[in-house]
Amino acid sequence: MTSTTASSTAARVASASATRAARTIAVGMSGGVDSAVAALLLKRRGHDVVGVHMRNWDAAEEGSEEAGCAEQEQKDARRVCDTLGIGYREVDLSREYWHEVFEPFVRGYREGRTPNPDVACNRHIKFDHFARATRALGADGVATGHYARLRRREPGGAVELLTGADETKDQSYFLAAVEQSALRDALFPLGELRKTEVRALAAEAGLHVAAKRDSAGICFVGRRNFASFLANYVPAQPSGPFVCVDRGAAVGEHRGQAFYTPGQRARIGGQPQPWYVVAKDAETNTVFVCEGAAHPALLTQALLAAPVHWVAAAPPPALSGGGELRCEARVRHLQPLERCAVEAAGDDDGAIRVQFDAPGVPSVAEGQAVALYDGEVCLGAGIIVAPERDALRASSELTAWARAERVATTA
Repeated sequence: MTSTTASSTAARVASASATRAARTIAVGMSGGVDSAVAALLLKRRGHDVVGVHMRNWDAAEEGSEEAGCAEQEQKDARRVCDTLGIGYREVDLSREYWHEVFEPFVRGYREGRTPNPDVACNRHIKFDHFARATRALGADGVATGHYARLRRREPGGAVELLTGADETKDQSYFLAAVEQSALRDALFPLGELRKTEVRALAAEAGLHVAAKRDSAGICFVGRRNFASFLANYVPAQPSGPFVCVDRGAAVGEHRGQAFYTPGQRARIGGQPQPWYVVAKDAETNTVFVCEGAAHPALLTQALLAAPVHWVAAAPPPALSGGGELRCEARVRHLQPLERCAVEAAGDDDGAIRVQFDAPGVPSVAEGQAVALYDGEVCLGAGIIVAPERDALRASSELTAWARAERVATTA
């Protein structure tokens, strides 16, 4: 993108909110290009902008090589603020992150689930504790570099969460559990931009992070060898059997069920074809597998989710009185949207059942989030508690077999 194009992009985005009164906005500065450009655009709109860097993980205390990376992120965030001529502050939310995100994350893996820390982090840390910390600093609102959009159809009405204009970067999935009250004070300056435009704007403004690679890995923890990292927090687990869902026979030995998730390559030695994880049973330390990535056992026809968070703070009217909501869903970030039917599961906790129109959706894992959409509008999300697939009915019988085998071997 040329500098002329970058300038016109900035003008287009700035004009979209030029009528808003100037406010004091705290921008969550990660040290990356997205938050840097978010701050740049808000300053150009005339807001009083302050960059606030969150420290949510103490890599130095952990004794990890990531400590150097965390220090570099902090330095990059401060340098961006200096370049933009805005204030810079830091807040330490590592205690809150540990108790409200990381401990439930580890507990989920230990109990056989696959939790998503990014969804929990946005709900509890960025748009709760961080927002409150910035209000104490005098900020009127919080902005981040998320690729998502917000829309209010009428003054004083509920705020809608929309997908980002860049479909390859859309992050509405990670924001689907954020409270309505938090979204009212939030800004996503990058929502109408594509990543290429963001990098061009950063380069034009002389920001040193313009070409910096995107962050990856566990939210705020960083890039790690996941199995090795998890082993530091999950108690040592005994090896157990890989059990074929077709034959009910052990086909190998795994190193502990917590280190596997549905859809993952099982890597069973001595087998001519690749095997994939279908389901797990934490009680027996059994991992059920199938042969081949196209095996129907990997497909989920429906799922139960609870608790469910609705962005509008209330379920859609279509669900009232036992009705059915027709919408779309995704069970992973950037997964293609799947048409589905949603209905209340009949429980007092607001659980829902999601029935997919397609024959099945691959690699659905208990503990992950299912986000629901009506076109570009993200309706909300729930935590998957029970995937429903034909293979699980078979694996429930195999679970009984596995438990009987365990009793027989320990008797």
